[in-house]
Amino acid sequence: MPTIAVVAAVPVAVAIAIFQLYRWWRNSRALNHIPTHEFPDGDNSRARYIKDLKHLLETGYRKYNKSGRAFKIPIPVGGYSVKYRVVLPKDHLEEIKHLSNNVFSWQLASRIVFAQDYTGAPDRGPWSGKALRIGIHQNLGDITRKMDRQIDEYFRKHLPQGASSDSINLMKFFVPAIANITNALLVDHRLSSNPDWVSRTCEFAVNRYHAADEVRAWPPYISKLAAPLLPSVRKLRQSRAYVKKEMTPLYEQLKAQDMLGNGEKRNKNIGIFGYEWLWGGAPKGVTLQDFSDTMMRTLIASIHTTAKTVSVALIDLLTQPQYINELREEAKAAVRLDGSIDVDKLFRLDCFLKESQRLTPVFLLTMNRIVTQDYMFKSSSLCLPAGTMTTAATSAIATDPESFEDPNTFDGHRFLRLREQNKAGESSFKMGMATEDSLGFGLGSQACPGRFFAVNQMKLMLSKLLLGWDLTLEKRGVKFVGTRPEMEYYDFSVVAPNDYGLRLKRKFA
Repeated sequence: MPTIAVVAAVPVAVAIAIFQLYRWWRNSRALNHIPTHEFPDGDNSRARYIKDLKHLLETGYRKYNKSGRAFKIPIPVGGYSVKYRVVLPKDHLEEIKHLSNNVFSWQLASRIVFAQDYTGAPDRGPWSGKALRIGIHQNLGDITRKMDRQIDEYFRKHLPQGASSDSINLMKFFVPAIANITNALLVDHRLSSNPDWVSRTCEFAVNRYHAADEVRAWPPYISKLAAPLLPSVRKLRQSRAYVKKEMTPLYEQLKAQDMLGNGEKRNKNIGIFGYEWLWGGAPKGVTLQDFSDTMMRTLIASIHTTAKTVSVALIDLLTQPQYINELREEAKAAVRLDGSIDVDKLFRLDCFLKESQRLTPVFLLTMNRIVTQDYMFKSSSLCLPAGTMTTAATSAIATDPESFEDPNTFDGHRFLRLREQNKAGESSFKMGMATEDSLGFGLGSQACPGRFFAVNQMKLMLSKLLLGWDLTLEKRGVKFVGTRPEMEYYDFSVVAPNDYGLRLKRKFA
């Protein structure tokens, strides 16, 4: 019997391989009118692409995008159902941001970028972004006040409180810190106080990236067969099942209280459970699977990205100490009578964070989309066939000298000046605002729905660190003395600065 099963499987595998090869051939020919940009020395290997994508995007941006032309780059990392990314000029992004998911699909792009059809990672549901965005927008003040208390509590437990100094590793501290604080605002106390749950939520994003990366080590026509055998894929699928099991009581509780699918009316106030703001925008008939997948994706999107951003910002700050005193004084002035911090008064810190993100975005590419039907741009008559993957070169745009003077130099006052010089439109230069020149959080209706949540979390953490401790930057446990280091990227994602840490000594008034 096993022999018969193997024989029967061979034609299926051959048919899949033929179909994948045909689709690859068809798609590659359909984009012949768009120039291909590769490394000039001819080394377009997987290893080179993964290590040096930033350079490839920046040179392509200068060569093609600056003159209003799209270009395409090969994706030599396996596991993709498309061969190229088409990098669009900045002036095309305005047109895309107004188009629906039915035309330029972020959902299909997410499935491909993270190899979801192979790994079993949770899908990006069509309603979750809007629900999260509405919930945060309408309740941000209440959420931020609770976040303030949660950060104080976590810092008291995990940072030195006496006269002696202590060292922490940036990522090893901020990942669990953000996981604890975020969980306290997203789920019930049963889960947010459960060390196993919090620990596992720290691993979700890492598991998803590792699983996708391992899948892409195989050619597309083999990935489907190889994926279930990969340890990282099995671990990710187990995590998804774990989330569903643990989220079941919360789902049943909210459903019994008629607190799912009540739209904007329910979102107007944080409800009796405290996390109701997240779920009020869910569809009335949301399933348990979609409910749990939405939570898993929210945690994947919020923990490591925020930890990387705040870690890089601290490295930027402590290698350029001329900004420390002014940011500390601003934080002092923002403290309320009850000891909480008014984040709206952290004007200079907001500008500093914006500059840090500009030079070191978490992702080199944003606005990833799959074109679901043949499309012609009104602005240029550029034609894209259905199935094309499009994207925008976030880092290259952010270092364009036509947009930012001396763009490769860190200037902690850059956005301070821009906001003061453009009073009428100064809000567009705030950290968290998504514009064609600032794509760190995406753009348009699909910009990161939790970005203002993340920004307030980072501002509170950094201001409390400045107020409560003397900070010294370390690298591998030794005091770091030097200029701002340039961060590395792996594929399209910034590498976590795992070598860096802080030595902290409590400040006493």
